[in-house]
Amino acid sequence: MTRGPRAVTYRGPVPEAAIAITVVIPARDEAHAIGDVIAGVREHLPAARVVVVDDASRDGTAVMADRAGAEVVRLPAHTGYAGALCAGYRAALADDLDVLVQMDGDGQHRPADIPALVSGLSDADLVLGSRFLSGTPGYTIPRGRRVGMAACRWMATTVGGLHLSDPTSGFRALAPHVAAGLAAEGFPSGLTETSLLIHLHRAGVRIREVPVHMLPPTGRSMHAGLAGGAHFVRISWAVLGQARRGRAGSAVLHGGPEATPAATNAL
Repeated sequence: MTRGPRAVTYRGPVPEAAIAITVVIPARDEAHAIGDVIAGVREHLPAARVVVVDDASRDGTAVMADRAGAEVVRLPAHTGYAGALCAGYRAALADDLDVLVQMDGDGQHRPADIPALVSGLSDADLVLGSRFLSGTPGYTIPRGRRVGMAACRWMATTVGGLHLSDPTSGFRALAPHVAAGLAAEGFPSGLTETSLLIHLHRAGVRIREVPVHMLPPTGRSMHAGLAGGAHFVRISWAVLGQARRGRAGSAVLHGGPEATPAATNAL
């Protein structure tokens, strides 16, 4: 019988066997990398549950994920990153859960850094893995992408009061009540980055960062070329809407421990 999401108090690093960790990996056309990603998670967190959401891939992503031993959620139609994450959150929350970790399926996020994300929940509800806190991102980021990241940092600080070094990072650990709120309500504007973090911060979710090392993404990035420019425009428009609404426009996430809004401090 499943107990669903519950509040957990963390006191620093916790042995993996003491908590139930589910790793959610949204993936589309990642057959070339997904097997290695899952193997890496198994190496560093042998007891973790791994859920891969196949977002209507046109290759063998689902087959490779299944062969690697992951639970596979197959979406019949392409929903995009936010839709795939929602499906993964719902699948994760259907079973016993203390921590939900999300990571990409292209090999950019290192499973070796997951324990640092989980430990960061000792005083936060959502932990971002930042590629910049350690000094360098670990790979060459295209100029256009760097400019977009800098703009997102500025928007997070100016509009949301969030001093984050890497608000676009998709490598995250979430407390169950945060994941449950997003699974039920969806991602505002269908976005998972800066505007979402501002929304959550205003709702009282405690957000922090921990340093991680990232690798160059494999395959074609969803933010490449014109798609990246269009995505940045969507983020900017959503943040502008938040700036106009102010703090009164934020909803409160229910189901977790009582929390008070707090400014985020990076390690």
